[in-house]
Amino acid sequence: MSSSSPAQVPAPLGGKVVVVTGAASGIGASTVEVLRSQGATVVGWDLSGTPEAGPLDLTDAAAVRAAAQAVLDEHGQVDGLVNCAGIITANLPMEEIDPADFRRNFDVNVGGTVNASQALHAALVASGGAVVNVASQAALVSLPHQAAYTASKGAVAALTRAMAIDWAEVGVRVNAVCPGFTATPMAIQQMTPELDAAVSRRVPLGRMFKPEEIGSVISFLVSPAASAVTGVVMAVDGGWTAGEPALPMGAA
Repeated sequence: MSSSSPAQVPAPLGGKVVVVTGAASGIGASTVEVLRSQGATVVGWDLSGTPEAGPLDLTDAAAVRAAAQAVLDEHGQVDGLVNCAGIITANLPMEEIDPADFRRNFDVNVGGTVNASQALHAALVASGGAVVNVASQAALVSLPHQAAYTASKGAVAALTRAMAIDWAEVGVRVNAVCPGFTATPMAIQQMTPELDAAVSRRVPLGRMFKPEEIGSVISFLVSPAASAVTGVVMAVDGGWTAGEPALPMGAA
């Protein structure tokens, strides 16, 4: 009686080349690892640099175009783009926001997404690829003292829908994820015991999330498994935007 080894399951992103911005930490770094575990070749872009590329300022359109050409020169294709790079400035009431901080949120969170997407547009058209933009639950519901960040992430959500409509005719899918409270370095530096307790009460699933949990959703949206999905702005927030949990509602 002969024995046979179990059939190998093909990696869902085998043979694909994906560019991830903001790849050096947080959701971006975890997304890189998830994509690689799914078989993708990943090129990371980040202001602080990555093993695949030197430091890249995504607000510099010419530098981004040069980085895009370098990817094509080395790999010959780009099948996916994850626009994860983002910043948040000081949490202040709207009337106290420094205009320079307001502009900086838009320059990085929106402008960086535009620059990377434009630079890789032709390559994504050639491959029939996919884009995933990282917005925030703040694009869907407001949080206190985050007007600049909220406005910029709301713009990312709106941009996603516009890109999806414009690029559908050339076969490029564009979606966004809106992460809730996720244990990234950017979030952790703002966390206090009081905020942690409030988040745990307010999130229906009762906890913050790991960056790789967001990365797994991003990986799905990049993959052929999501071939019918475009123009979606998806909350990945443990139910935060679904409603208020544990209200003391009486019987009808």
